[in-house]
Amino acid sequence: MNLELKHYRAFIVLAKTLHFGRAAESLNMAQPQLSRLVKFIESEAGVPLVVRTTRNISLTPAGKVFLDQGNLLIQQAENALRTTRKAAEGLFGSVTIGYMDFAISGPLPRILRAFRHKFADVDIVLDHLWTERQRALILDRGIDMGFLIGPFDHPDVTSMPVGSSQLMVVLPEAHPMAELPEIDLRSLAEEPFIFGTVSKWRPYRDVVDRICLAHGFLPRVAHEPGNSDAIFGLVSAQLGVTIYPERPFRMYPRGVVVRPIANVSERITTIAAWNKRNPSKMLRNFVEVVRQFSVSDGAIIAPHPASQRIFSARSAIESPANP
Repeated sequence: MNLELKHYRAFIVLAKTLHFGRAAESLNMAQPQLSRLVKFIESEAGVPLVVRTTRNISLTPAGKVFLDQGNLLIQQAENALRTTRKAAEGLFGSVTIGYMDFAISGPLPRILRAFRHKFADVDIVLDHLWTERQRALILDRGIDMGFLIGPFDHPDVTSMPVGSSQLMVVLPEAHPMAELPEIDLRSLAEEPFIFGTVSKWRPYRDVVDRICLAHGFLPRVAHEPGNSDAIFGLVSAQLGVTIYPERPFRMYPRGVVVRPIANVSERITTIAAWNKRNPSKMLRNFVEVVRQFSVSDGAIIAPHPASQRIFSARSAIESPANP
């Protein structure tokens, strides 16, 4: 097949005018040149496409099919160029976003709506990932942006806070402390706690353990489910209590009550983080939308150097070595 787009364009002009002279003038070429071009197209097709008479021309049935297919081909080529330009401007393509539980119940839905409204032709690929997994994928560019627990200090990473939540105690409705206006953490020292599994919730567990240690105890963990829904379900089943960031609009399931913690000012901050070496224009556009939702980051809690020692001590208590 030796036909090029210029051949299809010339044939389309001829089919519209049904006149070699006018078509040649419109194409800015000599009439004999156009006649040779049409004969070349017919030789490539192997069938006549034009019926010539002394006064006018008409298309053969095969010529009409060639015209329809030529129009489709030109349209596809123009769409390809238009889409390519849009992709170069970050207006077409996809962006991959990692998120954890606190983000999807907090700022992320508003950010996604705003981005979809402004960049309707960009696909958003969402991946539910725990914080430490997001950190690894951001560095490897496995995801374009992550919404995770901050901070994330790395020379290749840029981040901004998008949500800051007060820590709350979540109790079963029938719990004796459920009627209190706020909870003193020290009163929970003997309670069974329910937290997300350490393998996926370590940054958050580090923070909670450090706060509890400042109040004289290390939480006694009774259950470690993998997600927030399971945590709330187990609390509702009266299998323990938990400490969880406050949700907007008090979005909690039935069977639990939520109370502020007395004398605890620390907050959990959700950040948006991305690899500054990532060249994606779609990412740059997503960042600009996220900036509209940034918040003050004065309350970010950094992991404490003693966190690893805390978990080592917990492991020794909960999983003693075999004799």
